Amino acid sequence: MSAQSYGLDVVGQNIANVNTPGYTRREVLLSSTASPDPMAQGAGVTVDGVRGIRDRLLERRLQMEQPSAAREGAIADSLSVVEVAIGKPGESIDAQMDAFFSAASNLASDPSAASARQSFVLAAQNLASGFRDMSVRLTSARQNADTQARGAVSQINALSAQIAAINGQLAQAPSNGTQSLSLQDHQKQLLDQLTKLIDVSAIERGDGGVDVSVGSGRPLVVGTDATNLGTVRQPPDGLVGITSNGLDITSEITGGTLAGYLQVRDSYVPDYLTRLNDLASQVVTSVNAIHNGGFDKNGDAGLDLFTVDPNDSAAGSLQVNGAIVADTSLVAAAGVNATGDNQAARDLAALRDARVMDGGRATFSDMWGQLTYTVGNDVRVAKNEQTSRQAIVSQVQSLADSVSGVSMDDEAMSMLRYQRAYEANAQFFRAVNDTITMLLQMVG
Repeated sequence: MSAQSYGLDVVGQNIANVNTPGYTRREVLLSSTASPDPMAQGAGVTVDGVRGIRDRLLERRLQMEQPSAAREGAIADSLSVVEVAIGKPGESIDAQMDAFFSAASNLASDPSAASARQSFVLAAQNLASGFRDMSVRLTSARQNADTQARGAVSQINALSAQIAAINGQLAQAPSNGTQSLSLQDHQKQLLDQLTKLIDVSAIERGDGGVDVSVGSGRPLVVGTDATNLGTVRQPPDGLVGITSNGLDITSEITGGTLAGYLQVRDSYVPDYLTRLNDLASQVVTSVNAIHNGGFDKNGDAGLDLFTVDPNDSAAGSLQVNGAIVADTSLVAAAGVNATGDNQAARDLAALRDARVMDGGRATFSDMWGQLTYTVGNDVRVAKNEQTSRQAIVSQVQSLADSVSGVSMDDEAMSMLRYQRAYEANAQFFRAVNDTITMLLQMVG
């Protein structure tokens, strides 16, 4: 009767935790107790303990799939912010380039008009400002990814310390008791959280604990010892590298949100910045070549319209020549030193459709369009990959839940089975008691 009552208690525990995340269904382990008397049928039943119903293969498969889904999710989230920063077609740098070339066309219509010269300089300033702002946004996106990577490392270290602590508790807890099962449930939850942050390899210990490693077998948790991952700022941008025991393992991290942030920081955004700087550099080169070859209103040779800092990026340091901003008569609209000539202004306006990018195959607008398309395509690919991999994770999770999760129908059947067994045992003892009472009455 005690064994069946214990079984009812376990069923009640399962039902109570039907909605508890990470809870593993419990099952009572019963065994027949032999009697020392060879003529006796036995000495009843013994409760050997409780075990959790788990499929280790499915759990390992889940730990393998989760890092990839988490990585693509981090990439998609980070690049979605970049996509917003790039702006919609016709509302970003492409619009400012179009306004600049339109201002050059208006200048060609009346090269001596002060208003046309002022409008041209203002359009040039807006274009330079647009490039600088875009460079700042992309650089900020890269720094944000770096900050998120550092935050992920802190979370990884915290989870590793908790897993190591649980390893110590499991080593002291009875292997077949409820305390051990609760610790293992908590350990599984921590491992699930860890695999979403970084790809790990977990090896189960004999006492129920786990040893965890990352990258090329770098120890993260060994027994009760946790090895913290480090972050070291690296030149020239001060972005962090990930270290283990002083060794740089950044390139070994391929899964989890940490890998996603690192890819955004080290691959995606640098590519966008390179494209942006190439575009800005070619705009400067093409415009200055025409402006230098022209003549200003005073009959002097033209100056550089745009300037860049040689120690900085082209897009990040693009400015309009301060002398021209202060005196618009220095705008070189003429192609020859003759009053009313507008050849330089017409040549500047013609740059709108000139194929000076990509080896003479693309215009400035084409190259900006390629940049915006690349960002949008990267976002779509990451989201599609996330959806695909998350579907796999969900399927594996469903299979694992079908084994480890609590089913109310199954528990109702188990409860009925233990209840009937308890009642049958009670009826047996009642019959034995009645028999003994009757026997005492007969001999008394």
